[in-house]
Amino acid sequence: MSHKAVAQNDSVKPVSVVTLRYFNVNNSMQYLLLKSQSKLGRVFTPQENKTYEIYLDSSTQNNLIGKVQTNEQGLAKAVLPPSLATQWNASPQHTFVVKEGDEEVLSDYTINKAKISLDTTTVDGVKNITASVMKLNEKNQWVPVPDVEITIGVKRMNSILPAGDEPTYTTDSTGTATAELKKDSLPGDEKGNYILAAKVEDNDVVGNLRFEETVPWGVRTEIDRSFFKQRTLWSTRFRTPFWLLFTVYGIVIGVWGTLLYLVFNLVKIGKIGKKTAIEKPLN
Repeated sequence: MSHKAVAQNDSVKPVSVVTLRYFNVNNSMQYLLLKSQSKLGRVFTPQENKTYEIYLDSSTQNNLIGKVQTNEQGLAKAVLPPSLATQWNASPQHTFVVKEGDEEVLSDYTINKAKISLDTTTVDGVKNITASVMKLNEKNQWVPVPDVEITIGVKRMNSILPAGDEPTYTTDSTGTATAELKKDSLPGDEKGNYILAAKVEDNDVVGNLRFEETVPWGVRTEIDRSFFKQRTLWSTRFRTPFWLLFTVYGIVIGVWGTLLYLVFNLVKIGKIGKKTAIEKPLN
């Protein structure tokens, strides 16, 4: 879920636009991502080195989440501090406030406390992944969230490989969505494990949710450790290629052999000179 606030309205001057997004990772790590842009016509330009204060529910000092400064992409990140845990747990719904100096540039970005979970089943060789999205109501009870678009699949680098043919699924009245894993023989780690992931993006009710779980459904990856035993240029000194050893030692032997030969000849010349000097008076 994201929200935008327009700081000024002028047909000639650029307009400052602030966007705020809430993230919840594995139902534990929560943070906010702020984006500051300058809009002129249809062109958006990131605003660097802009300073903002982010608050929970109201812009009082006790509710300060953090003071942030945007980077070259106009982005800034703020993690919910432990000091606000009591206030966070006191309500199922919260509003975030953003101030620039003394001015509130955003004051109506609201999200519901929510969580996401994964469950896996295997029936007759068919692997199914079920994702559940729940939110906290006013009675402090977890209730399902229907009609939420969710991505279910296997974590690959910084993306999620969809489990089935559909890129996304929608939760039903029970807040769940099930996907059949049709990607067989995916590589895992040395034990055959890989990571399943479910992700909700920019939902108006719960924001951005992500959950990951490790399962032993992958193909075991055999690591070729013989690579480090090969004689290559990037190996240790004890694994130096033979051709390089022959080249280096050949140069060393050639240089030192030449020097020794010169020294030997110099000594020999000296002896001949001394012998000549002794024999010359006799003649």
